[in-house]
Amino acid sequence: MYPQNFVIIDMNILSDCHITCHGQRRKTLKLLQGVSKSKKICIVVFILLVVWIFIIIHFSLQPPDISHNQSLTVIKILKKINSFFDITHTSIYIKITNFLKGKWFFGLYKSTNMVVRKSAHFGIYFLLGIIATIFGYMYSRKKLIGLFLGIGLSMTVAVLDEYNQGFVERTSSLDDVIIDGVGATIGTLLVIFLLLLFKFFKWLRERFFPVP
Repeated sequence: MYPQNFVIIDMNILSDCHITCHGQRRKTLKLLQGVSKSKKICIVVFILLVVWIFIIIHFSLQPPDISHNQSLTVIKILKKINSFFDITHTSIYIKITNFLKGKWFFGLYKSTNMVVRKSAHFGIYFLLGIIATIFGYMYSRKKLIGLFLGIGLSMTVAVLDEYNQGFVERTSSLDDVIIDGVGATIGTLLVIFLLLLFKFFKWLRERFFPVP
């Protein structure tokens, strides 16, 4: 009778160990699946980052006449869109255009073509800052790395962008570098803000609505 009790206890211990090991195995598999998914997303973001940088370099190597024609093409597209929606007569459009013409380096750029070009600089590097910050954070899981990469890499590309223009008889502009830097910085800070906001809401959920 005494040995039989030991057998029963041993079977219970084995059963508990089996359940525990099975649970740990499921958690490990979920963790590995999450890491694998994160790596795939990180690779996709990295490819997008490289492609976006190549697009920027491609535009910077365009001769002056082609670059000017590209700006005119964008203006024509905007005019066609306006012909359908009549945006230019809205108060929001008037306020935005007046703001841009008055604020882009203290009103130095008044023509529509120049406003479009400077706004394009801002928008392109705004997106570059976003993509670079996301990649830096996903690769290192550190917001500070994302911040440095988002601003540092974008500024490096901006300087090289203006430097390359000298090889195609275009004038390099410090104004453009500053506009690029402002766009990249705002894009970077936006991503960092969203990450902090997400972390805050996650903390609130775990603090006040814990999952049993």
